[in-house]
Amino acid sequence: MIRVLRHGSASVLALATGLAASLFLSSDVSAKGGDDQIVIQFLASTGVDANGTARARWRLKSDGDLDFNVELDHMDSGAYDLYVTDLVAPKATIQVTSLGEGEIEFALPQDGNKPLFDFPVFDETIEVRQGSTVFFHDTFGSGGTGGGSGGGSGGGSSDKTKVGVYMVNVGPDFNAQGKLKYEAKSTKTKFSIEVEKLDPGTYDVLVGGSPVSQITTTSSASVEVEFQNPVEPGKTLLNFDPLGAQIDIVQGVTVYLTGVLPASNSSTGTSAPKKPGKGSKDLGKSKDDSLLVSLANSGVLAGAKGKAKLSQSGETEFEVEIEHVPAGDYALVVGGVEHGTLSANGLGEAQLDFSTSPSGAVQLLDFEVKGELIEIKSGASVILSVVFPTSVQSALGKFSKEVFKSNVVKVNLINAGVDLDANGGVTWKLKSSGTETVRIEARDLAAGTYGIRIDGVASATSLIVKGAPYGKGKVTFSSNPSSSQALLDFDPVDATVEITDALGVVVLRTVIDVP
Repeated sequence: MIRVLRHGSASVLALATGLAASLFLSSDVSAKGGDDQIVIQFLASTGVDANGTARARWRLKSDGDLDFNVELDHMDSGAYDLYVTDLVAPKATIQVTSLGEGEIEFALPQDGNKPLFDFPVFDETIEVRQGSTVFFHDTFGSGGTGGGSGGGSGGGSSDKTKVGVYMVNVGPDFNAQGKLKYEAKSTKTKFSIEVEKLDPGTYDVLVGGSPVSQITTTSSASVEVEFQNPVEPGKTLLNFDPLGAQIDIVQGVTVYLTGVLPASNSSTGTSAPKKPGKGSKDLGKSKDDSLLVSLANSGVLAGAKGKAKLSQSGETEFEVEIEHVPAGDYALVVGGVEHGTLSANGLGEAQLDFSTSPSGAVQLLDFEVKGELIEIKSGASVILSVVFPTSVQSALGKFSKEVFKSNVVKVNLINAGVDLDANGGVTWKLKSSGTETVRIEARDLAAGTYGIRIDGVASATSLIVKGAPYGKGKVTFSSNPSSSQALLDFDPVDATVEITDALGVVVLRTVIDVP
């Protein structure tokens, strides 16, 4: 039986030299009951070899023998030097074969051709180099599962955090979508970024403001980049920690998609939303416009929770609540600007209210919320944060399945961030008779008359929304119209369709992407 240590305070306190070398270990790492005691850690990659991995293993056998093993995988063939503590003289050289594998094992007492294990490793710096090029650099921890910035889990973790977040579209590509997924298991850690309908090009992935990868799109199809530790073929090594960080998809200085992941469940003392959209709730549904989102705990203050609510029914209201925090003052920062103080009472609760028509203790809402980073700060530390979605549609991933065929196309109308929960769709059909039709349907809009623009040109036909206070409207254009249809007097192929309010502001839009 083998026991793999994932926690504990085991450490090498001292090491004598010479043939009588011995290790002095704390009692919780001594061999007990016939079990081997093992500490495993995947070393953090410097990124020189994106696919390479280095696994370090310390083992105290049940018979009292010790060994230390470093294994390289997915590396170019050649000689790699292993440094421990002393970064001047290598402890050994690891030969990587043409299969991309290589290892070295030290033993105490010395076993055959294995080098003598006569040096401390716990809490010591380990490097793998080739000449002056450093491939791996890390501190070997007594709890194992390290990996420095390698996803915070070194390939495996006792923390079973699983979280999903929809990214918020804040850029010029109105129909771009994205989602983040992270999952830590005992044997590996996975993180993925998926983007869809993002204009063709190459985009940088920033985690906490630092570039970690790139995404290249060639069409509106979905593109996914997958990180993993330990890495597997077809994936990129996860050598950074996305938890508790803001993640941006950028091109130059322009941010297209952004989102915040909470810290790990073990550091926050809370349970993260496991699937994208689970941290948001449509409170208004078809009755009014109201969206509630949970704030992500950054791991600074365990147990802290918060939520933000935006309502648009006549006046616009914004509410922020926090709970399970120590009594005291916390700053509310929106878009990098402080907009008030949350004073937590003895129960650890606080609330701030804003309105475009304030009264009493309610403050004036004179700043943008949608698409902005909302932060709750204690001094300089961010304890809770979220990028507030621009719509219910984007917050919940509320999109119908789209169809792209030679005779029928069905696409979603994308919420432009004006009306919180407006949504709809456009359907183009080419019938066997040769008749073309375009049907536009909008839902969850305030009752009234809305304009239709095709490729920027206003149509003579309006969209009438019925239902109080929110309803739906539908209009059909046809090349051979009936009495209830409008004449199809525009080319629908790749046409941009926009629904505008009484002020000419776009509330819904899409592109009829005919294959």
